[in-house]
Amino acid sequence: MSSDERGYRKACIAALAEATGLSERTIGNWGQNFERRPNYVVHILRMADMLNQIRKIVLPPDYPQK
Repeated sequence: MSSDERGYRKACIAALAEATGLSERTIGNWGQNFERRPNYVVHILRMADMLNQIRKIVLPPDYPQK
């Protein structure tokens, strides 16, 4: 989905809510481009990305995700 498509922001909010455990309403209040997000959110997303990269290297491709 491209950033100019309808529903892009809503999809971003849903993905951020899933990754952080925060409510979609809270995330929606961070501003149009999430400029008012707390700094700790960047750290949570960085750690989640690192774990996903490690998972790709270490675990077999058919390993259950959840």
